Amino acid sequence: MLSPILGLLAMLLGMATAWLMVSGPSLEQDPDARFWYGFCGFCVLAPLALGAALVNPLAGVAVLVAACGACLATHRFLVHEVVQRTAVQTGFRLLAEHSAFESRHDQVLRQWSRYELDPAAAIASPGMNDVDVPETAALAKALAQAERLRGRQPNGAAVGVGVDYRRAVIELESAFTRAEQSLAGSSSRVVPGARIPPGPDAP
Repeated sequence: MLSPILGLLAMLLGMATAWLMVSGPSLEQDPDARFWYGFCGFCVLAPLALGAALVNPLAGVAVLVAACGACLATHRFLVHEVVQRTAVQTGFRLLAEHSAFESRHDQVLRQWSRYELDPAAAIASPGMNDVDVPETAALAKALAQAERLRGRQPNGAAVGVGVDYRRAVIELESAFTRAEQSLAGSSSRVVPGARIPPGPDAP
Protein backbone atom coordinates (compact mmCIF):
# COMPACT_ATOMS: atom_id res chain seq x y z
CA MET A 1 0.00 0.00 0.00
CA LEU A 2 2.88 2.33 0.73
CA SER A 3 4.54 1.92 -2.65
CA PRO A 4 1.55 3.12 -4.74
CA ILE A 5 1.21 6.18 -2.50
CA LEU A 6 4.89 6.99 -2.90
CA GLY A 7 4.58 6.48 -6.66
CA LEU A 8 1.63 8.87 -6.83
CA LEU A 9 3.48 11.44 -4.76
CA ALA A 10 6.51 11.07 -7.02
CA MET A 11 4.38 11.68 -10.13
CA LEU A 12 2.81 14.78 -8.59
CA LEU A 13 6.26 15.98 -7.58
CA GLY A 14 7.57 15.46 -11.11
CA MET A 15 4.65 17.41 -12.60
CA ALA A 16 5.07 20.26 -10.12
CA THR A 17 8.82 20.40 -10.71
CA ALA A 18 8.38 20.53 -14.47
CA TRP A 19 5.77 23.31 -14.18
CA LEU A 20 8.05 25.38 -11.96
CA MET A 21 11.05 24.83 -14.24
CA VAL A 22 9.09 26.06 -17.27
CA SER A 23 7.10 28.93 -15.76
CA GLY A 24 9.38 30.00 -12.92
CA PRO A 25 12.17 31.74 -14.89
CA SER A 26 9.72 33.88 -16.88
CA LEU A 27 7.64 34.80 -13.84
CA GLU A 28 10.62 35.68 -11.68
CA GLN A 29 12.80 37.08 -14.48
CA ASP A 30 15.63 34.87 -13.24
CA PRO A 31 17.29 32.41 -15.68
CA ASP A 32 18.90 30.52 -12.76
CA ALA A 33 15.51 29.70 -11.27
CA ARG A 34 15.14 26.66 -13.57
CA PHE A 35 18.20 25.00 -12.07
CA TRP A 36 17.16 25.64 -8.49
CA TYR A 37 13.62 24.38 -9.05
CA GLY A 38 15.00 21.21 -10.61
CA PHE A 39 17.51 20.78 -7.78
CA CYS A 40 14.83 21.22 -5.10
CA GLY A 41 12.56 18.75 -6.88
CA PHE A 42 15.35 16.17 -6.95
CA CYS A 43 16.06 16.73 -3.25
CA VAL A 44 12.42 15.99 -2.42
CA LEU A 45 12.24 13.05 -4.83
CA ALA A 46 15.32 11.32 -3.45
CA PRO A 47 13.80 10.53 -0.01
CA LEU A 48 10.62 9.24 -1.67
CA ALA A 49 12.59 6.90 -3.91
CA LEU A 50 14.81 5.84 -1.02
CA GLY A 51 11.79 5.09 1.19
CA ALA A 52 10.17 3.03 -1.57
CA ALA A 53 13.46 1.17 -2.15
CA LEU A 54 13.65 0.25 1.53
CA VAL A 55 10.24 -1.39 1.23
CA ASN A 56 10.93 -2.97 -2.14
CA PRO A 57 13.90 -2.31 -4.46
CA LEU A 58 11.66 -2.60 -7.50
CA ALA A 59 9.27 -0.08 -5.96
CA GLY A 60 12.13 2.41 -5.65
CA VAL A 61 12.90 2.03 -9.34
CA ALA A 62 9.21 2.37 -10.19
CA VAL A 63 8.98 5.60 -8.18
CA LEU A 64 11.94 7.08 -10.04
CA VAL A 65 10.52 6.03 -13.42
CA ALA A 66 7.08 7.44 -12.56
CA ALA A 67 8.54 10.75 -11.41
CA CYS A 68 10.80 11.12 -14.45
CA GLY A 69 8.00 10.16 -16.85
CA ALA A 70 5.56 12.63 -15.31
CA CYS A 71 8.21 15.34 -15.34
CA LEU A 72 9.11 14.81 -19.01
CA ALA A 73 5.48 14.58 -20.16
CA THR A 74 4.52 17.73 -18.27
CA HIS A 75 7.58 19.57 -19.56
CA ARG A 76 6.78 18.70 -23.19
CA PHE A 77 3.15 19.76 -22.75
CA LEU A 78 4.06 23.07 -21.13
CA VAL A 79 6.71 23.87 -23.73
CA HIS A 80 4.20 23.18 -26.50
CA GLU A 81 1.69 25.50 -24.81
CA VAL A 82 4.31 28.24 -24.47
CA VAL A 83 5.22 27.95 -28.15
CA GLN A 84 1.57 28.11 -29.19
CA ARG A 85 0.87 31.10 -26.95
CA THR A 86 3.93 32.92 -28.24
CA ALA A 87 2.87 32.29 -31.84
CA VAL A 88 -0.60 33.69 -31.16
CA GLN A 89 0.80 36.78 -29.44
CA THR A 90 3.23 37.33 -32.30
CA GLY A 91 0.40 37.03 -34.81
CA PHE A 92 -1.71 39.62 -32.98
CA ARG A 93 1.27 41.96 -32.72
CA LEU A 94 2.00 41.66 -36.44
CA LEU A 95 -1.64 42.32 -37.31
CA ALA A 96 -1.70 45.39 -35.07
CA GLU A 97 1.49 46.74 -36.65
CA HIS A 98 0.11 45.99 -40.12
CA SER A 99 -3.08 47.89 -39.30
CA ALA A 100 -1.09 50.87 -38.02
CA PHE A 101 0.90 51.04 -41.24
CA GLU A 102 -2.31 50.75 -43.25
CA SER A 103 -3.51 53.90 -41.47
CA ARG A 104 -0.29 55.67 -42.38
CA HIS A 105 -0.71 54.46 -45.96
CA ASP A 106 -4.26 55.89 -46.07
CA GLN A 107 -3.02 59.18 -44.65
CA VAL A 108 -0.57 59.59 -47.56
CA LEU A 109 -3.36 58.75 -50.04
CA ARG A 110 -5.62 61.40 -48.51
CA GLN A 111 -2.87 63.99 -48.63
CA TRP A 112 -2.05 63.22 -52.25
CA SER A 113 -5.71 63.15 -53.31
CA ARG A 114 -5.99 66.77 -52.22
CA TYR A 115 -3.89 67.75 -55.22
CA GLU A 116 -6.40 65.98 -57.50
CA LEU A 117 -9.69 66.88 -55.84
CA ASP A 118 -8.92 70.44 -54.74
CA PRO A 119 -8.69 72.74 -57.80
CA ALA A 120 -6.75 75.36 -55.87
CA ALA A 121 -4.13 72.84 -54.77
CA ALA A 122 -3.93 71.37 -58.29
CA ILE A 123 -3.35 74.82 -59.80
CA ALA A 124 -0.82 75.78 -57.14
CA SER A 125 1.14 72.53 -57.53
CA PRO A 126 0.54 71.03 -60.98
CA GLY A 127 3.69 68.94 -60.72
CA MET A 128 2.09 66.74 -58.04
CA ASN A 129 -0.14 65.23 -60.75
CA ASP A 130 2.50 65.05 -63.50
CA VAL A 131 4.26 61.68 -63.59
CA ASP A 132 6.81 63.16 -66.00
CA VAL A 133 8.24 65.04 -63.03
CA PRO A 134 10.93 62.85 -61.37
CA GLU A 135 9.64 63.42 -57.84
CA THR A 136 6.07 62.55 -58.84
CA ALA A 137 7.23 59.51 -60.80
CA ALA A 138 9.09 58.25 -57.71
CA LEU A 139 5.98 58.91 -55.63
CA ALA A 140 3.78 56.95 -58.05
CA LYS A 141 6.25 54.05 -58.01
CA ALA A 142 6.30 54.00 -54.22
CA LEU A 143 2.50 54.10 -54.15
CA ALA A 144 2.25 51.14 -56.54
CA GLN A 145 4.69 49.14 -54.41
CA ALA A 146 2.78 49.86 -51.20
CA GLU A 147 -0.55 48.97 -52.81
CA ARG A 148 0.89 45.70 -54.11
CA LEU A 149 2.00 44.63 -50.66
CA ARG A 150 -0.95 45.98 -48.72
CA GLY A 151 -3.27 43.01 -49.18
CA ARG A 152 -0.71 40.49 -47.95
CA GLN A 153 -1.57 39.97 -44.32
CA PRO A 154 1.39 39.03 -42.10
CA ASN A 155 1.37 35.65 -40.39
CA GLY A 156 3.76 33.30 -38.69
CA ALA A 157 4.73 31.63 -41.96
CA ALA A 158 5.43 34.87 -43.84
CA VAL A 159 6.70 37.44 -41.37
CA GLY A 160 8.81 38.97 -44.14
CA VAL A 161 5.67 40.09 -45.97
CA GLY A 162 4.77 42.41 -43.10
CA VAL A 163 8.31 43.75 -43.02
CA ASP A 164 8.19 44.49 -46.76
CA TYR A 165 4.89 46.36 -46.41
CA ARG A 166 6.15 48.46 -43.53
CA ARG A 167 9.27 49.35 -45.52
CA ALA A 168 7.11 50.25 -48.54
CA VAL A 169 4.91 52.58 -46.47
CA ILE A 170 7.94 54.31 -45.00
CA GLU A 171 9.38 54.79 -48.49
CA LEU A 172 5.99 56.10 -49.67
CA GLU A 173 5.92 58.67 -46.89
CA SER A 174 9.45 59.78 -47.73
CA ALA A 175 8.64 60.02 -51.46
CA PHE A 176 5.53 62.09 -50.76
CA THR A 177 7.45 64.43 -48.45
CA ARG A 178 10.17 64.95 -51.06
CA ALA A 179 7.65 65.56 -53.83
CA GLU A 180 5.60 67.97 -51.75
CA GLN A 181 8.64 69.93 -50.62
CA SER A 182 9.97 70.14 -54.17
CA LEU A 183 6.73 70.79 -56.04
CA ALA A 184 4.29 72.47 -53.66
CA GLY A 185 3.45 75.90 -55.03
CA SER A 186 5.55 75.22 -58.12
CA SER A 187 3.24 77.23 -60.40
CA SER A 188 3.96 80.40 -58.47
CA ARG A 189 7.73 80.00 -58.42
CA VAL A 190 9.93 82.27 -60.48
CA VAL A 191 12.41 80.44 -62.68
CA PRO A 192 15.97 81.64 -61.90
CA GLY A 193 17.16 84.02 -64.65
CA ALA A 194 13.71 84.57 -66.07
CA ARG A 195 12.48 88.13 -66.59
CA ILE A 196 9.15 89.26 -65.27
CA PRO A 197 7.24 91.05 -68.00
CA PRO A 198 6.66 94.76 -67.22
CA GLY A 199 3.24 95.86 -66.12
CA PRO A 200 1.06 98.24 -68.14
CA ASP A 201 2.14 101.22 -66.03
CA ALA A 202 5.84 100.57 -66.46
CA PRO A 203 7.76 103.32 -68.33
